[in-house]
Amino acid sequence: MKLAEFNRLVDSLGLNPRAREAVRLMEIEGMTCRSAACQLDISLSTVSRAHSRFCRAACTCAALIPLLHAGHARQRARPLR
Repeated sequence: MKLAEFNRLVDSLGLNPRAREAVRLMEIEGMTCRSAACQLDISLSTVSRAHSRFCRAACTCAALIPLLHAGHARQRARPLR
């Protein structure tokens, strides 16, 4: 995932700055949940919850993309009246 895509998705979730940084460390830097929690001095459960919210949102967005493209194709295929 590119950093711009990551930022857009995390902005839509409304994560606080520390949870956002923890998710960035996990997704972009490849850290484990425990390592991110230790580095930022926040609880493991906070990092885990933030990461699960991020993953659910990413899966939802990925599932919607084909539907959005199909909708655009249908709109273009409609004849003008």
